[in-house]
Amino acid sequence: MHLNSIIFLFFIIGLISCKSILIFNPIFGFSHVKFISKMADIIADHGHNVTLFQPFHLALKNADKLVKNQNIKIINYYPDHYDELLKTEKKTFPMLWDSQLMNNPILCSFMMPNIMEDSWEKTATQLLKDQKVIEDLKNQKFDVVLSETFELTGIYLAYLLEIPNIPIMSAVRFVPYNEAFGQPSTVGYIPQQGSQLAPEAGFLDRLNDVYRNYFYTLTMKRASQLQNTFIEKAIGRPVPNWKDLVTRSPIYITNSNPYLDFAVPTTATIVHVGGITIDLEKMRHVAALTEEYENIFAERESTVLISFGSVIRSYEMPDNFKAGIINMFKSLPEVTFIWKYEKDDVEFQKRLPKNVHLKNWVPQPSLLADKRLKLFVTHGGLGSTMEVAYTGKPALMIPIFGDQPQNADMLSRHGGAVAYDKFELADGDKLIKIVKDMVSNPKYEKNAQELLRVLSNQPIDPVMNLMKHLEFAMEFQRSIKSD
Repeated sequence: MHLNSIIFLFFIIGLISCKSILIFNPIFGFSHVKFISKMADIIADHGHNVTLFQPFHLALKNADKLVKNQNIKIINYYPDHYDELLKTEKKTFPMLWDSQLMNNPILCSFMMPNIMEDSWEKTATQLLKDQKVIEDLKNQKFDVVLSETFELTGIYLAYLLEIPNIPIMSAVRFVPYNEAFGQPSTVGYIPQQGSQLAPEAGFLDRLNDVYRNYFYTLTMKRASQLQNTFIEKAIGRPVPNWKDLVTRSPIYITNSNPYLDFAVPTTATIVHVGGITIDLEKMRHVAALTEEYENIFAERESTVLISFGSVIRSYEMPDNFKAGIINMFKSLPEVTFIWKYEKDDVEFQKRLPKNVHLKNWVPQPSLLADKRLKLFVTHGGLGSTMEVAYTGKPALMIPIFGDQPQNADMLSRHGGAVAYDKFELADGDKLIKIVKDMVSNPKYEKNAQELLRVLSNQPIDPVMNLMKHLEFAMEFQRSIKSD
């Protein structure tokens, strides 16, 4: 066969297999938006027509440059109260730092779902009532919808569009959905907050696992049920339960990585693509540090980065926690500290020794890639957990809420990280001991580098794992008719 004929044949095959895909990307949390945006890029890079539909639950200002593929069509859905969102300072949750109420699994199971529902209901209700938008999307004749499962609106948008839906999760796991796709209980496999890791775990740890797992699962189920209720009210008639809709999909895509995560019993329908947000080649060639940071690194032999993410802010930390950290700074004058501290506070700066640099924002990937950085002190959000794992850096994980305690245990079990109770930040002496050990003891870097080698050479590339399963699911997806 002539070469031009072969090229034309492959071109025709490509056209036949190309799908029109609507990806529902709710704007409410940076790490969630980043994961879905990266997924959109990957799918478009593999030749599919991708439309990214983005309803704004909050005015997230740093999400507009996440999508790189110029062929992706982006539809931003701004609710009527968007001007109000613009004027509102980004919502944070200072009570999560030290609230015993929010850290009590029983009380949290009743309080947290209501907080989440309040964040989503107004935009979701307007969207599901917006017949013009729904008709416009219908007319574009998408083959499939990919939707986040932490927020249910996309699942019901697919239902109204009468288009097959493939559920995705931007975190490692979401228990009600994992259960819906056949995963048995993870009790005994994943330690809960306050429990020791195996093999040290004893009877009381196992008891704590059962207790906390029950209420953690109840929290997620209540969050889904509350959404189900207001969504049904918005649509104006009875609708199927979310579980009946998502389990029509052949697969459920999660942000877990089997070489990083705990080993748990699972099913082939749960597809793990954790790592797709990481470009190893790009991480090896990150942007050069500015002269300011070069000077900071030159001050001392060891430098430590401290960042608690974007939802929990360092300046809202309780004073007794800050006092413990300041005590640690003063006791380790041989170490330079870069602390992401989101507020210009001259009086607070006066309390700090000269080895501390406060920054409203930090170039985290570039800092993590620098060999002179000895330790990353982090809240353990999944985005930061992935970044530190893929840079081979030791990490002191200080989880605040949500999935962060499990992320911390997930990384610490590999030996390059340590999980640290946030309430012990007030114990300056203990903090001094662990930070000094992690900066000076080579075992942490050795273990972190070994994990990096595993992740860099995993036999099934996360991107290919995503595409192979996605294209399979699109081929064998079942459609659903709206009543």
